[in-house]
Amino acid sequence: MQNTMKFKKIKATASGIIFALCLSGAAEAGPFILDLTDADDHGSGNATENFDGWLYMQKVLENLAPGVTNGNKVVVQLGATGSEAAAAASSAFNHSSLVADGWTWMNIDGVADLTGFFDGTGLVTIADVGLIQLDSGFHAGGGTTAAELAVFTTFAATIDSFLGAGGGLHSMAQGGTGQYGWLSALLPALTFDTVQRSGLFLTPDGTAAFPGLTDSDLSAGPYHGTWTGGLGGLSVLFDNTAGDGGLVAGIGSGGGSITNPGGPGRLPEPSALALLGLGLVGIGFAQYRRRRKTS
Repeated sequence: MQNTMKFKKIKATASGIIFALCLSGAAEAGPFILDLTDADDHGSGNATENFDGWLYMQKVLENLAPGVTNGNKVVVQLGATGSEAAAAASSAFNHSSLVADGWTWMNIDGVADLTGFFDGTGLVTIADVGLIQLDSGFHAGGGTTAAELAVFTTFAATIDSFLGAGGGLHSMAQGGTGQYGWLSALLPALTFDTVQRSGLFLTPDGTAAFPGLTDSDLSAGPYHGTWTGGLGGLSVLFDNTAGDGGLVAGIGSGGGSITNPGGPGRLPEPSALALLGLGLVGIGFAQYRRRRKTS
């Protein structure tokens, strides 16, 4: 009877560990990719697939979505309603694996609606979405305006908190006054320089992030800036190593936030948690049988 009680205790402990790990995983921070391309202006799509810059945008979404842990399956593009930039973003989403996984896509633009999105007073707010796309301001068919960029900068800390709470983010070169002002607000040591050059190359981290993407896909058009100085622990995903000595044009992290990249340690996948639980129960059962034989 005593051994039976001990086995039940071990089994209950194993279940408790699994439950606790699952709960802690729900707070895991989200992934993000920041680049200096205007990929939406240098790609295309048809009824079945995307090409060049639009393919890159699609692969960004597919890379980020599995790391989103806030429970929301909504991608929101901020800026550029009714423009070719919005068409690029929607095509990237529509041909991605996110559709089959139950995600939806929407767009919000205009200073008033963007402010409502960030401060929680809008019909759709930052608390309702899983992934944010910050649109390129270089698109010939329209893009993010300087006034909209100013909203992003005002709510830089809100963006950072969104990532820390498990949301994901993709941001492209924004153009004009205030380009990446929100990022400078979070990482003052990161220096941004405006340039226009061509030719980008995936780093090993970039290749791991974007399986099947080629340098030519990424280099369908120019990039519009570089980062130097304090990257704050962010990974370099692509640069111009063959042309200008490693000018950085794509950075990111698999989790955490801008100010705390990497965030908490990666937890085992649910299947691994199940195996852990079975192992603990198995150990307990073995001890129980051993004690019965010797008693």
